[in-house]
Amino acid sequence: MASKLTKIAEERSALKAEILSRESVKWFMTKMANLKNTSRIPSTIKKEEFRYTRFIKGGLFFFYYDPKTKEKLPYYDKFPLVLILEKYEDGFLGLNLHYLPIKYRVAFLNKLLEYGRFDQDGDPVRIRITYDILSTAKRFKEFRPCIKRYLTNHVQSRILAVQPNEWETAVFLPVHQFKKARADTVWKESIEEIRKP
Repeated sequence: MASKLTKIAEERSALKAEILSRESVKWFMTKMANLKNTSRIPSTIKKEEFRYTRFIKGGLFFFYYDPKTKEKLPYYDKFPLVLILEKYEDGFLGLNLHYLPIKYRVAFLNKLLEYGRFDQDGDPVRIRITYDILSTAKRFKEFRPCIKRYLTNHVQSRILAVQPNEWETAVFLPVHQFKKARADTVWKESIEEIRKP
């Protein structure tokens, strides 16, 4: 999957990541339509896509979020795409990949997949990486702007688990919802943070 992601990243980079394929848009519309109003989601989608009622370590999830300290934050993402690292009684620690420009996001996911748990067909199931590994390895500097602590009681919607075969589509979708700052400002600051020694 890593080489496939790299190939896609190169293709998207050539297009300056400005154009989404029709398949990506269709995927997003199917998965995300009526996320807040699950009564309107067809039962087949409910069963397959919304079967997770809790966050699972190593999984990738979309959800709506309202930060407790949003007044103090310079900016935040109301609709994060988070890889769960640790779980607590009141929430979890995760990597919100939206804080990276798409090119960086894909490269970072490729690195994280080295810590993937794979099924018998060689497809990834989860990513088993810890905060300690990320914070001590120089090659994972992309984690710095992405690391976020979330409170469960501030999650504002049902959870959408992104299936591993859909990760490559999800990372390309420009569905971030940054508040208090434009995406290019957020990404510029993220890149500056990554480049620090």
